[in-house]
Amino acid sequence: MANGLDFLANGVVSNNLLLFQALGLFALTRYTRDSLTAVKAGLGILLSMVTATVVLWGVNQWIPASFGLELPVLLLIALCSSFLWQKILGGSKWVEGFDYSLTSGLLNTAIVGALLLSLNDGVAGSALVSYGFSAGLGLGLALVVLAGIRERLEMAPVPKALQGVPILLISAGLLAMALMGFRF
Repeated sequence: MANGLDFLANGVVSNNLLLFQALGLFALTRYTRDSLTAVKAGLGILLSMVTATVVLWGVNQWIPASFGLELPVLLLIALCSSFLWQKILGGSKWVEGFDYSLTSGLLNTAIVGALLLSLNDGVAGSALVSYGFSAGLGLGLALVVLAGIRERLEMAPVPKALQGVPILLISAGLLAMALMGFRF
């Protein structure tokens, strides 16, 4: 039980993919225009990560690591899971700006990054699914928090040079620094 809680705490707070690993910046800049879009995008990314880790858990025993085939298989799993959930959730009808293009799947670096980081940490078995769930939940929560900050900043007197994405990235950096006190 403590192992699962450790994964949850690490994925959500202390090793957040968006804030500490800088993975998922495409989702940050694209899906944080309002809170509802951020919640929907976070849910889509969470489902994609859980699906990718479940598939990787099932396929991991058949990946011949000695032949160096890990990375292409990981990329294929990540792309297939993100396309699957985009298709199931209705694409652009469900989340504004979601499309079926290859760039949308390739730029979803959070899924690929979560898989690569989990393999680098030596996570396997059911802990891999827990890792994927906590990473997806952490990324979704960061998107929702930063969407709220972005909505509040639209009413604030921000200098013209910092409006839009620059102030959003500054806010993400400040949030990451605030959460650094919770690293364990």
